[in-house]
Amino acid sequence: MLATSTFYPQHLYMPPRPSPLSERSANAAPRPFQFSMPTPAQSEQKPMIPQRAFKPNPILQTRDAATKRRRDMFFKRVQKGRDDKKWDARGEQIQRLDHISEQKRWEAEKARQALQIHDDRIEEEIEELASSLPEQEMEEADYVLAQEEREMQELIASMEEQDASQHYGSDDEDYDQLFMEYTDVSALRQQHQQRQ
Repeated sequence: MLATSTFYPQHLYMPPRPSPLSERSANAAPRPFQFSMPTPAQSEQKPMIPQRAFKPNPILQTRDAATKRRRDMFFKRVQKGRDDKKWDARGEQIQRLDHISEQKRWEAEKARQALQIHDDRIEEEIEELASSLPEQEMEEADYVLAQEEREMQELIASMEEQDASQHYGSDDEDYDQLFMEYTDVSALRQQHQQRQ
């Protein structure tokens, strides 16, 4: 009756020493016999939870998860492109500023060199003027005298033209002169007719 009871679980009996006739591995160590009655807490053990982080299989993802992943990748790509454009623009600004500062430096150097050359030329011109001053004064005096003579001739010519234009331009004098010429011509005709 005890053998058929379901109240006690049945365990196979293992003797502390195996039979010399049983198969045995040469590396196996003998196991000591432990007999214990199972308790209700031992029979309800929870399954082992893995100690590492759980990562879902990407192939078996749901449609929503795949859409979210693609959207996140798209946003990251857009953000990266925007950042790249900002850095490119900053790089161009830096290059432009470098070029402008280099150009200003070059212009300042050229201006400094030009001042030195200009100062040297001024000194040379002063020396030339000091050596050729009497000759130049004579040339200038001759030029001024010739110009004054020419202006005087032009003034005299314009005055003669004014006198001539006043003589011929007056209406009374013109009328008188024409009358005198007409009378002279008519007197010559009369003399000519009387001779014939």
